[in-house]
Amino acid sequence: MCNSLGLHPIAGYVSEVTLPAVPANSEGNAGRVEESIPDNVRLLRPEPKRFAQWPLCTVLLLSAISFAVVATDHFRRGAILFSVAVVLAFFLRLLLSDSDAGMLAVRSRKVDLIILGLLALSVSVFSLVVPPPS
Repeated sequence: MCNSLGLHPIAGYVSEVTLPAVPANSEGNAGRVEESIPDNVRLLRPEPKRFAQWPLCTVLLLSAISFAVVATDHFRRGAILFSVAVVLAFFLRLLLSDSDAGMLAVRSRKVDLIILGLLALSVSVFSLVVPPPS
């Protein structure tokens, strides 16, 4: 009823799987079987992206630089740099698809854009309203 690949001829699903015998090594323990992924399964899996989280890493790096600037006693410059990081996060979320945005996409696009837009606006206004040091 099944062909040599273990596929059911009508439904097309795997009905049974036979595993090869595991040879024993010199100590008598069963050796490790190296599984090879079948071609049909490998083709269905998405290729792992090498730099999939670059939007989030870019925003976090810019935020860390802005905190370092604030720590060196340049509050206004650091606050402006932080507002640039949040505005960058807003535009990256706006322009990139959900899969390309990576972990920058937390909720739905609409909710993310509303929250990032309000945060970008408030931090930008705050960083520009703060009086320069005298």
